[in-house]
Amino acid sequence: MKKPASLWLLAAGLLPVAAHAAPGVTLYGIVSSAVRYTSNIDGHHNDQAALVSGGMVGSRWGLKGDEDLGGGQHAIFQLESGFASDDGRASYNALFGRQAWVGLSGDWGSLTFGRQYNAINNIGWAFDPLDQGWGNFWSDPLYIGGDIFFQDYRIDNSVVYQRTVGPFSVQLDYGAGEQAGSMGRGTTLGGGVKYQQGPVVLGVAYDQRRSDDGANTLRNYSVGGSYAVGKATAYLGHMGRRESAGDARFAISFVGLGYQLTPAFHVSGAYYRYQQSGDVTTQFQDTPVRLGGGNADSIALVGDYALSKRTSVYVEADIVHARGGAVGRETEYWAGTPATDVDDSTRIGVMVGMRHHF
Repeated sequence: MKKPASLWLLAAGLLPVAAHAAPGVTLYGIVSSAVRYTSNIDGHHNDQAALVSGGMVGSRWGLKGDEDLGGGQHAIFQLESGFASDDGRASYNALFGRQAWVGLSGDWGSLTFGRQYNAINNIGWAFDPLDQGWGNFWSDPLYIGGDIFFQDYRIDNSVVYQRTVGPFSVQLDYGAGEQAGSMGRGTTLGGGVKYQQGPVVLGVAYDQRRSDDGANTLRNYSVGGSYAVGKATAYLGHMGRRESAGDARFAISFVGLGYQLTPAFHVSGAYYRYQQSGDVTTQFQDTPVRLGGGNADSIALVGDYALSKRTSVYVEADIVHARGGAVGRETEYWAGTPATDVDDSTRIGVMVGMRHHF
């Protein structure tokens, strides 16, 4: 889709301004691309070779700032724009589609307003064994059901409260539905708690969103933990989703291990078990197609080597074996069209890429 010329002109104008920004304002970003080969991507034994954007983390640039107001109070903001490093297009059909918020912070915590990450995202990602330090990556097994376990990641028109007290970090979030005549339709509501003490990290989060017409409520939750011993860290997690319309249910459980082989070389591996049940349908078809129950298993391995403090290269391999209705969800997400005539499908992928921070 073409973006309005004004968006590109604004983005171009912001960069030189950021280069001469006032103290307390930071320009930052990540550029990540990878070459990926995927076998049987559509369930009908068609393979794909592609240059993918955001191989091990989504490419982005942003501005963030902190002004000391005195008395321990601060004014804070963050603007973050996603882009595709393979073709240069803006992501999310918005200039600052990743984050756009402003607020206040102090000893009492922080209160921010705008487009922001929900609690499921901020807490749930902490326990995915393959994503530590980078964020989600292009072929993450958590996407088996169609990237549904994080409730759209970000909340528009939202108010978010966060505070850390000792080993506990708390987030509460609310997104206004802005539907005329209703205070409930289109709203989001959630929160979570993370506990971190020494080598132990535990977390739980919940978010729900009502559809604009009020006919469906999506409820997502996440529980997980990690434990570090020397150079190794073990991870365990479970995420779930329930849709009130049709009572469709989804769940994924995972376990994995990360290990710092050398100061520059980190390896990780994980196993994922996905299940769906109830009146499950396709996500992106104009007329939803019923898929029903199913399950899938996935194993993935990642090796990441730091060439410097800012630049890394990585290699990743994964295999997904889907059965029943899970084949439809899996193939629709990756190939665009659900393979509804296939009861059993195996997809294998290999990816090699580079990531640079600035």
